[in-house]
Amino acid sequence: MMIATIKDIAKMARVSSATVSRVLNSDTTFHVPEETRIRIMETAVKLNYRRSERKQKLVSPDMQDLKFGLLIWCSEQMEYSDPFYLSIRQGIEKECVKYGISISRVFRFIDETSTDIDASQLDGLFVIGKVHLDIIHKTTQTPNIVSIDYVLSEEYDSVMFDLPKATKQALTHLLQLGHQKIGYIGGISYIRTLEGKIFNTDARQKEFEVILKEHNVFNPSYVFAGDWRPEVGYQLMKQALEAEDVPTAFVIGSDPMAIAALKAVSESAYQVPNDIAIVSIDDIELASFVTPPLTSVKVFMEEMGETAVKLMVDRLKGRERALHVTIPTKLRIRTSCGANAQ
Repeated sequence: MMIATIKDIAKMARVSSATVSRVLNSDTTFHVPEETRIRIMETAVKLNYRRSERKQKLVSPDMQDLKFGLLIWCSEQMEYSDPFYLSIRQGIEKECVKYGISISRVFRFIDETSTDIDASQLDGLFVIGKVHLDIIHKTTQTPNIVSIDYVLSEEYDSVMFDLPKATKQALTHLLQLGHQKIGYIGGISYIRTLEGKIFNTDARQKEFEVILKEHNVFNPSYVFAGDWRPEVGYQLMKQALEAEDVPTAFVIGSDPMAIAALKAVSESAYQVPNDIAIVSIDDIELASFVTPPLTSVKVFMEEMGETAVKLMVDRLKGRERALHVTIPTKLRIRTSCGANAQ
């Protein structure tokens, strides 16, 4: 049997070989329309494309006859502005190619409503982000559902990373460095519902308060929260620096917000890390290239997506009991916290 090549995929998908290569390798700097990405992934599955002959063939004929979908809690614009959900999706797509799974539908929340989502014809559904169970029951009847970054219910598989532990890793490091005046910059969490959004305090912020209260150093005036957008990170850091009492260190809930916050500090009389230490959560690729390089808790986002696919395949093979997998995180020390980089 002839081995499919990138050129074969490019010809059938009606795109360039370079486009195919960058999509299959999950190049986060390359933006391609959603329908083009799906067409390339489906073509790769049809041609049984494999990156290396040394890898075991995982494609199952049974999988090729099934239809799967992605339900993503955010718009495409929001996804590309924050690599967290983008990386999860790319991890799902890469693993789907290995197993011969075709993602035939992608649903997104463009606005506050969810009335246009119909996943009733799908055999399996991957849910990325905080989507209420009522939406799932309304849009699909399939029992084959894996949620990522949120636990839908005990009956469905899920993949999470340990948010409280990631926050604890960041805070513990700053406390060990001797900081007592520690601030927090982050976003307000919300769940997509049939009616719109339910807002609540993010788990990172909750854990931040709990730990600092245990150390008797919590100051509510050091906590700043808004939307999960880089420009908000910039604005919140500006606000924090204009106060009479400025923290000597910050935990920032995401790398995009932290990178924007670094810019705000660079425009002030303060310096990172001499005056203000910063530890973030995500450890996206850009974190090591900003000035100063960002200390961040590594979240293995692609692995979360890959694990979701493995759970789906395992469930389709007959596993009955739902599994809830937590992916560990790891602190990556760089210059922004003032400690010696590792």
